[in-house]
Amino acid sequence: MIFCLSASYKSVKLPMLESLAFKDEGEAMRGVCSEGLAEECVLVQTCHRVEVYGVVKDSSNGEAFNRILRFWSGKAGVSLDLLRKNVEVYRGREALERLFSLASGLDSMVVGEDQILGQVRRACVRAKKVGAAKLVLEKAFMCAINTGRKVRNETRIDEGSVSVSSAAVDLAAKELGDLKSKTALVVGAGEAGSIVAETLRRRGAKRVRVANRTYERAVELAAKVSGEAVEFDGLYGAVGDADLVIAAVAVDRPVITARALKKALARRGRGRSLFLVDIAQPRAVEEKVGFLKGVVLRNIDDLKGIVEESVRSRQAEAERARGIVLAELGRFERQQMELAVAPLISEIYRRVDGIRRRELERALSRMGESDARKVGVLDRFSRELVERVLQLPIDQLREAALNNDNVLLSAVEKLFKTRS
Repeated sequence: MIFCLSASYKSVKLPMLESLAFKDEGEAMRGVCSEGLAEECVLVQTCHRVEVYGVVKDSSNGEAFNRILRFWSGKAGVSLDLLRKNVEVYRGREALERLFSLASGLDSMVVGEDQILGQVRRACVRAKKVGAAKLVLEKAFMCAINTGRKVRNETRIDEGSVSVSSAAVDLAAKELGDLKSKTALVVGAGEAGSIVAETLRRRGAKRVRVANRTYERAVELAAKVSGEAVEFDGLYGAVGDADLVIAAVAVDRPVITARALKKALARRGRGRSLFLVDIAQPRAVEEKVGFLKGVVLRNIDDLKGIVEESVRSRQAEAERARGIVLAELGRFERQQMELAVAPLISEIYRRVDGIRRRELERALSRMGESDARKVGVLDRFSRELVERVLQLPIDQLREAALNNDNVLLSAVEKLFKTRS
């Protein structure tokens, strides 16, 4: 059975999510499998969620999940009680529906965001590389990803602000007003930073500068948006010249600290304020920065107002997307159930056909029949008879699989002695 253990922005604040994150995703997925906690595992970790998808044989008593939570507690360095309070458990269809909704952008802070689809795909690829994602989760994730693509192709759910990155620019525009007179600095040239820079360009920011630890990537992104690249060593100088700074860089600890920023701001003209939005996970801007005079600091939690506006405007499209998700989920479940019962059906046919062939040979022997045409007629007759007799029971067996009727499935396995 597929399950999902989830901590997300809906119930957990940003600082808590940071503490729950796995430092080494590959090691964590390998550990879950190698220690026998789950048969398969995929870890989906973004700026506002940490989710463990897995496959277990038995989840009836919840002990399987307790073991994984204990493992999580040890890796993240947080108490088990804290995890139990903040992590939600989804089983079976609920877990699949969550995965399909996630890939479709329906479970994101910004409804319809595009980034999550790539993040889900990369999570599955990482899990496959370390041997944690196998047949069950690979199929589930691939179907979820295809569903996400279908949602974006058949609805307008991704129109407007479709990511945390673009929402950060919207928040800045809302609080600063027209960006056409503003100098903006983007810290980070990855996927999130690229969306920020491109959105700033579309919103008409007067000047867009890009700082990145790998200078060549900063140069590449700056060229795309007709901006300027900044050496990471010169970060504080660039911050001191900016009206707006959006941090979207992957770091282990803050790269903008209150002490260093205070010195950089001392060279600015009086009355000139600085607006920062930190969308990095973990955070790239020290929390104390928000207490500096003339500085306004916002983070992911502050984007909720922008997000709520986006949700209202996309409600109709979200309903259409939900319909696609449920339809694709139903199709996937039917396929999986049919695959699950296929070996049993094949075994039934094999056993019955064996009886048919033996009895046909006995009948032909008694009759002394050797005419090839007559033998062929009798063979076809016996095959068609078996097909017709088994058709209704096999249809009922498939229906039982779709309805998770384990009692009937077990009875059939016992009846045909397909399981010892």
